[in-house]
Amino acid sequence: SQEDSSVSPSALEYTGAFDLPMSSQIKARVKSGSTWSALADTTFAVGPIAQYLRISEIMYHPEEPNTEFIELTNIGTEPINLNKVRFTKGVDFEFGNVLLQPGEYMVLVENIAAFESFYNTGLFVGGQYEGSLDNAGERIRLRDAIGNDILDFDYDDNWHELTDGYGFSLTAVSPASTNAEDWDSKFSWRASMYQ
Repeated sequence: SQEDSSVSPSALEYTGAFDLPMSSQIKARVKSGSTWSALADTTFAVGPIAQYLRISEIMYHPEEPNTEFIELTNIGTEPINLNKVRFTKGVDFEFGNVLLQPGEYMVLVENIAAFESFYNTGLFVGGQYEGSLDNAGERIRLRDAIGNDILDFDYDDNWHELTDGYGFSLTAVSPASTNAEDWDSKFSWRASMYQ
């Protein structure tokens, strides 16, 4: 309502149900007569993100400085919007309005310029994260918009020697696994085939 100075001019007025196309934070008030309620602030998670989103590759100790990356894959049968999905351990990153198609993968990188210069490819780069991955191994946690864990695991540089500074990444053996314990196991990861 533009007549009520307590409501932002950019606020929208709804009188019925509406669909959210992606995970979103909603702030709302209810108007009864001329009185507005207190502000309610809630985040909604939309879509089968936890079922479909997987970390499929981790370049934690690259041979070339600043070329770390984490690859994510949509293992599902429908597109997922990653809005508000975030890394809370290992690196710091929150997705905006990014759509990942079925079977599609994308990378988050430590440094976009260094990554693109070294790999010289047209890969789908979803963004640049804050921080860097520990060369000795560490915990990685990926959460959905409302804070539920999608993946929460530790990787270790002792798992596969080639991944520890020799230009090879850790690659998930079975990215479609639904067993949370698989991600913490050396046997669920292998060294990439190529540098």
